[in-house]
Amino acid sequence: MMSSFGMRYRLIWLSLVMLVTISLVDAITIAWPQRVLAQSTAMGVLPAQDRYSLRDVATTKKVAALTFDISWGTLMPPKILAILKRDHVPATIFVSGPWAREHPEVVKEYAQAGAEIESHGWAHVNYSELSNPGIVENLMKTNKVIQEITGVKPSFVRPPNGDFNGRSILAARSVGYTTVTWGTDSLDWMNPGVSTIIQRVGGRIHPGDIVLMHASDTCKQTDIALPAILQILKNKGYKLVTLKQLLTYGEPIYRG
Repeated sequence: MMSSFGMRYRLIWLSLVMLVTISLVDAITIAWPQRVLAQSTAMGVLPAQDRYSLRDVATTKKVAALTFDISWGTLMPPKILAILKRDHVPATIFVSGPWAREHPEVVKEYAQAGAEIESHGWAHVNYSELSNPGIVENLMKTNKVIQEITGVKPSFVRPPNGDFNGRSILAARSVGYTTVTWGTDSLDWMNPGVSTIIQRVGGRIHPGDIVLMHASDTCKQTDIALPAILQILKNKGYKLVTLKQLLTYGEPIYRG
């Protein structure tokens, strides 16, 4: 039988092993993006996916993904959801962690309606200004909330303000995320007028497009513009799909 001293020594040893293991994992997560960037730069090779965000998909088929960012509010999210449900439109919703935590039932409703739930991070800050550990923490806090609500781990992150650099892209990838921005910006976040929002999306849509829209309360014209946008895209022969579905139609395009 092991003595109390031996038991105590073994527990201390196991604790030290766990601490060292955790420290090594953290060190790898922190250093990996910088190391990859340094190696790629030294070799004179820096692939597009290491520098830029996902913007479109290369395809000749008339398919596109409508995406909506949600960071705050209680009025616009249900309005957008009702329109998507009514017209049976699959969409991709990028939610911030704090908003999702406060409104889990709305997130569930989107998921049940066929929407793909992805990450908009935690704090609404520029990722290029965060450290690698800061980016990882930002993502994993939101990841935990979304998984608890939907049971599905997000695969994509739309960085706040669309801000990114090569380091932030690699830091996100180190924990399983692809950074996504957009091909067409509806400008609905500026509240430029319903007709402007409609004309921008209807006029700029292209095969493989990722369209940026918002379902936060600060965007006060999106729900008015959306039905007309859906009708225009239908008239043009476009099929609307989720982001994951869009990637099955062609090669992803990473650009600045």
